[in-house]
Amino acid sequence: MNRIFHARLPWHTRLLLVMLTAIVLWAFWVKLILPATVTLLLVVVLIERIIHTTYTVTTDGELLIYHGRFSPTREIALTDIRRIEKVRSNNFGKWHLADFLVIYYGEEPEKSISLLPDKEMEFVEHIQKMRRL
Repeated sequence: MNRIFHARLPWHTRLLLVMLTAIVLWAFWVKLILPATVTLLLVVVLIERIIHTTYTVTTDGELLIYHGRFSPTREIALTDIRRIEKVRSNNFGKWHLADFLVIYYGEEPEKSISLLPDKEMEFVEHIQKMRRL
């Protein structure tokens, strides 16, 4: 049975969404129709990407990374995964801006992709379990 993991919504993405929405409202308020329309389209694409981003581990041994209708689905064979690391962005004392998983896969030179699964530990454990089968 396929296992689907949803994406986590980090605080900086929420902040971007609020800022773009405020720009759209302000642009409509002062009757700047073209900038408002372009920014509104950007907000729609961002919301669509937030809602529909999923990471699916299939029983066929594939990791499918789906970022919504406007992006192609990426397929990575579980056997091609070399390692998975949890990475944090720059630290400011005990705080950091973001943390995410980086999956390294493929032959030399290695390729990498960063993911933001909601339940990181379950995601890593499930991938390791499926690789052993």
